[in-house]
Amino acid sequence: MVNFKIGVVFSKEFSGNDPLGHIGVKLPVYLRLLELCRKEGWEVYVLTRKTYEGNGIFAGSWKFDKGRFRRTVKPVKIDLVYDRSAGVKFPPANDESVIWVNRLDFKILAWDKWKAYRQIGKYMPKTFWVKKEGDLADILPKIETEWVVLKPYNGLKGFGVFIGPKEKAAGFKFEKRYKYYIAQEFVDTSAGIANITPGMHDLRIAIVNAKAVWSHVRVPEKGSFMANAAQGGTLTEVDYSQVPESIKKIVGEIAERFLIGYDNPAYSLDFGIGKDGIPKIFEINDQIGFPKWEMKQRDVFLKELVYNFARKLNDRKN
Repeated sequence: MVNFKIGVVFSKEFSGNDPLGHIGVKLPVYLRLLELCRKEGWEVYVLTRKTYEGNGIFAGSWKFDKGRFRRTVKPVKIDLVYDRSAGVKFPPANDESVIWVNRLDFKILAWDKWKAYRQIGKYMPKTFWVKKEGDLADILPKIETEWVVLKPYNGLKGFGVFIGPKEKAAGFKFEKRYKYYIAQEFVDTSAGIANITPGMHDLRIAIVNAKAVWSHVRVPEKGSFMANAAQGGTLTEVDYSQVPESIKKIVGEIAERFLIGYDNPAYSLDFGIGKDGIPKIFEINDQIGFPKWEMKQRDVFLKELVYNFARKLNDRKN
């Protein structure tokens, strides 16, 4: 039997003996993932991208065994990395010495909302590229909805976003930390989703091995349009059987496309249903937020991740 070495990589510094100390309430879920990987007979490591030297070699690591971590500076060569680092500076481009979950090209697709629109725009609200504030005067008249959404093309957690009437958007000032923006037609989700939620929403579907493995709905605070947890939104697990068939159809089409085009990535899609009943994808997320321990689909999600790793490792071996 091949003794594969797999690692979960983060962006944090290599220090201390508690590499998952930053995880918080979802720590037991991460530990369960590591235990499931150990049951496959794999050596399991928690890693930081800051010690990556190339060719699959990490100069520092925390080995996980028997429920404990052992910190070491001895180099280790990893066969597969489950990448939980933020941004698109990692993994290195064209590095085929390791199996990456997810590959850099997929991370870039999720990070660059304009690139995503150019690939799957038929499923998204109509979107325009805004290179500078002065371009808004020409772009806003092309928006067919009364309200508009302005957001950084590479933003996260709802920061730097404007949602409101087009006349107010004309005076919107870009946040300095974001170089470019996109403008999207506003999807009024206030009519809710039958059997799921009565009002404003953001429905997230997690996809692993080209199938939906976990879903939840995020609802903004009263008076807000931001459903992100960082903006005060609340999250509730959703049984996928309750998800409208119109969304399931899109999930199936996207999943098949990404399975082939991006080496079977693990990701999620955010949906909203407008008053016209037509679902739209708001964005792609290459970093799936893990479910909480008590959520019903926890082990379904985790076991599909492990199966994803196993498929890739066996393909490489063969």
